[in-house]
Formats: sequence, structure tokens, C-alpha cells
Amino acid sequence: MDDGNGDVLSTAGRDPGSRPPAPGSLRLVQALVNTLDMESGRDLLGTRPDAGRWLAQAGVLPGAVALVGAEQHAVVEVREAIREVLSVHAGGVADPEAASRLSMALAPGRLALSVDPAGSARLVSADYDPVSRVIGAIAIAIAEAATAGTWARLKSCLGTRCGWAFYDRSPSGQSRWCSMQVCGARAKMRAYRGRLARAAELTTTDR
Repeated sequence: MDDGNGDVLSTAGRDPGSRPPAPGSLRLVQALVNTLDMESGRDLLGTRPDAGRWLAQAGVLPGAVALVGAEQHAVVEVREAIREVLSVHAGGVADPEAASRLSMALAPGRLALSVDPAGSARLVSADYDPVSRVIGAIAIAIAEAATAGTWARLKSCLGTRCGWAFYDRSPSGQSRWCSMQVCGARAKMRAYRGRLARAAELTTTDR
């Protein structure tokens, strides 16, 4: 994905440390997931004009298009299906239904193999329908990332009411939260309180 459409795709981090965004075209996938901020309720795809505007700014539509309801729903479904799979990347429970949901959501983005005169080959969208081309671009980005070995490092935060997509550049690749200072700290505090509650129950039972 051309980073010349930069402002939309470069705002893929929100924590104080602002993790660097995902590499290459995977940045589009990350930015798409992050059009919804569950904590604040902000949704950049929340209305048909907003969705068309964002897709145009992201460079996957040639111009702002007022999507019809079914088209907007299809793009939002892709976003949420991706989020579910990214939670598995972050250490969530493997979910065949989430995998199937994403496969189905990406199905309208029909792809073809294009071979140029020099013999190079690449995947392209085989449909002229605007939303099918959008979904095709997302599917291509995921396929490229899977081939490059970067797809599994794109994760959605496991923090309560978060789900923010972040790219895990840690050596171990074991990050679970978008921010250790925010979601990580909250998770540890919940775990600590849970241990205290269980200890208190055991103490009460032993009396």
C-alpha cells in the first residue's frame, strides 16, 4: 500500500508509547481494524459517508463514495472478522468460527493473478465493483503478510473493551496488549484483585 495516503494509515497507534505501525501493506489491515475505538466509541466507518471517505483517504477507493447500506455492512464485517482472528494471534483461544467468518467476509474480494511482460506475477482484484475491490485489497494485504511472515504479529489487544490492533515487534512475539502501561496494567490489576478475592474466600471457608 502506498504510504502516500499516509495520514490515515500512519495513525495506527494510540498508546503513549505509540508502537510503530505494521510494515508494508499490512498497515492497511491494521488501520482498518482501528477505525473503531471501542473505548471511546469512535467509529470512522459508522455512517455510509464516513466509510466512503475513510476508504478513499486510505487509497483503496478512487474517490469518496457514498456506500449503500449493504456495502458499508460488508466492510464493517471484514473489519470485525479480522479483529477476531487477530485476538487469536495475541494469545486468545483458537476459534474455527472466527477463521470461517473471516474467510466468508473476504470472499467477495475476487482475486486474479496478473503476469506482466517481464514475467513477474501479483494478485489483483478481478472485480470492478468498488467494495469488492476494497475487500480484494485487504485480502491481498493479508496474503502478502502471510507470505512475508508478518501476519501473525498483527494482533488485537486482549484488554477489556479494547481490541486495538497493534504490530508486535518484540523479540519473543508474545505481546498481548496494545500498551503495557494501560491495558497490560489493567489486566494485571484485575488478576491481582482476583487473587485477593480468592484468598479471602479461602480464609473465610477455613474458619
